[in-house]
Amino acid sequence: MIDFLTIERIQSAAQIYDVVSDFITLRKRGVNFVGLCPFHEDKTPSFYVSPSKNICKCFACGEGGTPIHFIMKHEQLAYADALKYLAKKYGIEVQETELSDEQKQAQGDREAMFILNGFAQKTFSFNLFHTEEGQNIGLSYFKERNFREDIVKKFQLGYALSERDAFTKEALKSGYKKNYLEKTGLTIVGNNDYLSDRFRGRVIFPVHTLSGKVVAFGGRILKKDEKTAKYVNSPESEIYHKSNELYGIYFARQAMVKQDKCFLVEGYTDVISMHQAGIENVVASSGTALTPGQIRLIHRFTTNVTVLYDGDSAGIKAAVRGIDLLLEAGLNIKIVLLPEGEDPDSFSKKQSASSFHTYINDNETDFVQFKANLLIQDAGNDPVKKAKIVNEIVETIALIPEEIIRLMYVKECAFLLDIDERVLVRNIMKKRQEKSLQKKKTLYPDPEKPEDALTSSSENETNTKLETISAFQKPSAAFPLDPYEKNILYFVIRFGEQYMRYRDDETQEMIYLNVIDFIVSDLTEDELVFNNPLYKRILEEAHENYTKEGFVAEEYFRNHPDPDISRIAVDISTDSYMLSPIHAKPEKVDLDDETVEEQKRNAQNKMLLEKVPYEMFNYKNAILNLREKKIHEELRSADERKDFERQIELLRDLQELHESHVAIGRQLGERIVVRI
Repeated sequence: MIDFLTIERIQSAAQIYDVVSDFITLRKRGVNFVGLCPFHEDKTPSFYVSPSKNICKCFACGEGGTPIHFIMKHEQLAYADALKYLAKKYGIEVQETELSDEQKQAQGDREAMFILNGFAQKTFSFNLFHTEEGQNIGLSYFKERNFREDIVKKFQLGYALSERDAFTKEALKSGYKKNYLEKTGLTIVGNNDYLSDRFRGRVIFPVHTLSGKVVAFGGRILKKDEKTAKYVNSPESEIYHKSNELYGIYFARQAMVKQDKCFLVEGYTDVISMHQAGIENVVASSGTALTPGQIRLIHRFTTNVTVLYDGDSAGIKAAVRGIDLLLEAGLNIKIVLLPEGEDPDSFSKKQSASSFHTYINDNETDFVQFKANLLIQDAGNDPVKKAKIVNEIVETIALIPEEIIRLMYVKECAFLLDIDERVLVRNIMKKRQEKSLQKKKTLYPDPEKPEDALTSSSENETNTKLETISAFQKPSAAFPLDPYEKNILYFVIRFGEQYMRYRDDETQEMIYLNVIDFIVSDLTEDELVFNNPLYKRILEEAHENYTKEGFVAEEYFRNHPDPDISRIAVDISTDSYMLSPIHAKPEKVDLDDETVEEQKRNAQNKMLLEKVPYEMFNYKNAILNLREKKIHEELRSADERKDFERQIELLRDLQELHESHVAIGRQLGERIVVRI
């Protein structure tokens, strides 16, 4: 475990801008910074970074937190590992105490799988350089590809020995568990406990996350065998989803930001060869069609993508496939077809960085123009094919989100196709309307049409996003009192350690009430506890700690090791959090009577004296509403059963509730809320 003083040093050193900008391109906006959110499909920047508060927050999906919690969420790390990550970044030495057996057991599957992948990478790299088989087969192959040793080490390339279970035996011997070997896909488990290395006899290409952790492997066999696949990849797992990873992104991210461009290629060796030639802003889709997750990765660092493909007919066809998603994401796409017989791997080996960029600048073509020219060549003078060209071009342009860019393409394509611009514009508008209608149908299915309730995987992603956005905006069925409880938490987190002061009418003494103590005492007096267990835990921790020297509730909960608690604190800390309408009323400041600081303190004290009790009464009123609804439901049930005695009991309870409502109504005055 990491001691408390070291944690404090890490929290003090970690600056939110420094941490987030390692992963996202941030642009100045007022006193804050803004960029594309890494946690959802974000086409317009909604992820804000506040250096003054040292927090980040997405105003679309709600994710955010301190530097520690950003790293936890982004890199899927446990709290302790996120602390180590930041300690390494800021050069802080971490001394840990030995973990107990229970603590070791509590470490999650994800962490264990990442650790195992790290061990596997080191083993494969060792095999490559320090075993006879690795040197003769693996290292010889890389030398034949003219890869320098420093490049081989940079990408952590390796070799898996050809013995059936050589790696598996080494991993088990080193204490790694068989179930994690199977989960990561490093070991194939067959009948009768048959164990086999997935990558045996192959050169290894590790796949890295944005922070450099090994998430998966690709293995290429060097022997010619028709029955054996040339490439084998890690299977999908709890830590690896192929659709969300791009080969080389860890090594490319800084260059992508610096040059504001990303080169997109197909394979591992294309990326490695281009790095060796001095071109580092390059990633590979690993031979598969681009996915929305991969596009989001690119979009976080740049909006300019140049796709490099072979100059043969297959390369030309590949250039057209999968580009529509890039356009739809708002990226600027260029196409470069390399000389015939060349691929990015072979071509970059013949170039310096300077000559490579010169060739790109001279030969890159706008994608829409490229596609139009390609289709025109195929169509010749066939009128039917020409009609299909118009439809394909319309479909492509309709995907582009920016209207001005669409209009520019319309002019260009109208000239190339020798067609009236208005024809293209009408068809593009029609396509966009159809798409908009389909999107609405997806988000808001017609309950009268059963088929609308059936959603695809992409629709499920959209629905999940909507649920995330609304999670803090409406009460759930499980916790209908959430909005009221959260309004109380606002004062616990923002003002919990502070005092409300007022003068007793009878004794004329100044009375000081701590905000947290007042809230807990008021709830205890009426034997009330929060329904939401997370809110209940926050309130309990606040009450346990508020008397401790130096306790500041907002700082304590924003830096809480539980990311769910931290997220709530950050949400409450941001300006977007809105309480009841009365909280938006500004306090007037009279600078003639008092100093600015005194006026601020008095204004805050007045606000607390008015609004903390108000929220407590509002909460109790909501509880009474729920109880009243329940009694009415029981009354209907008792009436159906002809249970007159029970009806009389319930009517008495209803009368008591009504009297309580009246009492609370007097306290709330005109501000009494509508019953839920």
